[in-house]
Amino acid sequence: MRFGAFLPTYWDDYGAIPLPAAIAEAAKTAEALGYEGVWANDQVISAATADQVVEPLVTLASLVYLVPRVTLGTNVLVLPQRNPVLVAKQAAALHLLSGGRLVLGVGIGHRAEEFALLGADFAGRAAATDAAIEVLRTLWRPPDGRDQGVDHRFDGVGIAPHPPGGGPPIWIGGNTPAAVRRAARSGSGWLPFTVDLDAFRAGVALLRELTRERGCLTIGHTFYVRIRKPDEPEAVRSTTPWLPAPFAGSPDAVAEHLGAYWRAGLEYAICAFESEDLEDLLRQMHLFAEQVAPRFVEA
Repeated sequence: MRFGAFLPTYWDDYGAIPLPAAIAEAAKTAEALGYEGVWANDQVISAATADQVVEPLVTLASLVYLVPRVTLGTNVLVLPQRNPVLVAKQAAALHLLSGGRLVLGVGIGHRAEEFALLGADFAGRAAATDAAIEVLRTLWRPPDGRDQGVDHRFDGVGIAPHPPGGGPPIWIGGNTPAAVRRAARSGSGWLPFTVDLDAFRAGVALLRELTRERGCLTIGHTFYVRIRKPDEPEAVRSTTPWLPAPFAGSPDAVAEHLGAYWRAGLEYAICAFESEDLEDLLRQMHLFAEQVAPRFVEA
């Protein structure tokens, strides 16, 4: 099983550490400890809350040469509220400049107010996502190397230089059966977020059923976890108090929790560590890499 680390692009409070330094230190630590990738989330604008999120494609581009060995992933880019031609160009450039290390995780989004502020159609976001994925895959290939499709808007045009390998793999985010079906149709991976074990098992079974002919995709999952300190109180100060309660416990407990998902089909676990500050984040990253990940080295 492979492991990725969620970057601190979304904290409410960075304390005395500058935000860019926190992201850079987390990325360098992830690479040094053997995490397979680093991942950044997406939120453009919010009308009702003070949540802050650093733009993910720009964040990952800033890390291309700082961490030259790890995967750079979006988890997830809200695709239907962005211009798909521009996303195709940006993702192609990032995949090219990183030497083919981008994984483009995409989702349909869930914040109606954000869609409204961006002038995007919230009600039609599922269909818009499907159409956008087709645009990405079309534009990532040279005009003379494309399959014949029904969308002829891009006949004879391209976004050179084209990305290596026909473009980055697209992982489909979402916990619903509709997201699983979209992954089976159009994705290279399925990436749910903090879904419970029974729902995860059901999603894996559906995905395997739908992909019997072409082979199953990468099965991922994002976990919101906390590796507790000895004698830690139940409630600790968090940089992200607005997120759901994490799975919290000792390294043994976290490994047991992950093991149940691995036995259900998990192949790639992305850990979003609930942290008090940067020092606490790095503490948990070390403990996970040293005491949890080795148990799955053959998995």
